Amino acid sequence: MIEYLNSETPGEQQEKDLSIDKQEKIIPLLEERLFVDHSKHKIGEVIVRKQIETQMIQIPIRREKLIIEQVSPEHKQLAEIDLNEREISEILTAAKTSEVTNFESGLIVSGEFSSPKIASLLLNAINLEKNQGCQHIKISILVENESQQQRYQEWFNRCTSS
Repeated sequence: MIEYLNSETPGEQQEKDLSIDKQEKIIPLLEERLFVDHSKHKIGEVIVRKQIETQMIQIPIRREKLIIEQVSPEHKQLAEIDLNEREISEILTAAKTSEVTNFESGLIVSGEFSSPKIASLLLNAINLEKNQGCQHIKISILVENESQQQRYQEWFNRCTSS
């Protein structure tokens, strides 16, 4: 490399080369060229995708259930109904518990409810019983105004058997 840097112009170098032994000839490199093949070659394939994972974690959730149990003649659970959060306050405000009274016509069970939903759940649980033992059902609803009274009475009239 040092010889290349110290060399003189190409014409002067040839004169010196003639004097050097004929078997060895030094050719100075004046320029370099690099040839690159710009073609694309397929080496392989890749797949890029997004994956969403859902992890299940356990968090204690408080749920309230309406449990209806028969006390006599034998103690057994008749129904268990899950209640939504909206209904929790209705259950807490549900009035008196059922009471059993013996009249001339037979045994009567009665109770007061602050919500039609709770009354419906109770009637549904009784309906699911294999041996309901219901001879006659009487429903009384205390309403807020006359329009509700008329509407509900029309519904009762359409649905009652008498």
